[in-house]
Amino acid sequence: MQILATFEYSTFVEIAITELEQKGITTIYAVPLDLRKKEPRLLDSIHRADGMSFIDKGMIFAFMLGTIGASKGFVWPGGPIIWGIGGAFVGFLIGTAMSWVIYRLKRNKNQLQLKKGKTSEVILIVTCEDHQVSVAEDILWDHKALGLAITK
Repeated sequence: MQILATFEYSTFVEIAITELEQKGITTIYAVPLDLRKKEPRLLDSIHRADGMSFIDKGMIFAFMLGTIGASKGFVWPGGPIIWGIGGAFVGFLIGTAMSWVIYRLKRNKNQLQLKKGKTSEVILIVTCEDHQVSVAEDILWDHKALGLAITK
């Protein structure tokens, strides 16, 4: 049986490994994780999308202000076509800017939550016999494992 556990890197990992070895479990593999160093890409490609779009609000505001500009353009000098195109352009800029501001606020909030929350930095893979699983599981949970999975 294999037990996979994730830990935040601390002395608890070392203590858990030592305790497992004392209980007769000697096949232990610890893997440190590389944390993300770069910011994720802002614009999506056709093959990778995260479900967020900057132009949705821009198109909605372009439609609204373009319609208002075209209807007012019958009264204003310049005509409905010029005011409709101008309103659509201004609406698109307003909506895209609004999406960008919302993105920046959410990104900063998520970064603060990541700093406050615990991140997995080490994966511990323990291979043991069936009768040793409950002992190993208790040791890992007692030493502050963030997550645990048991496989055959």
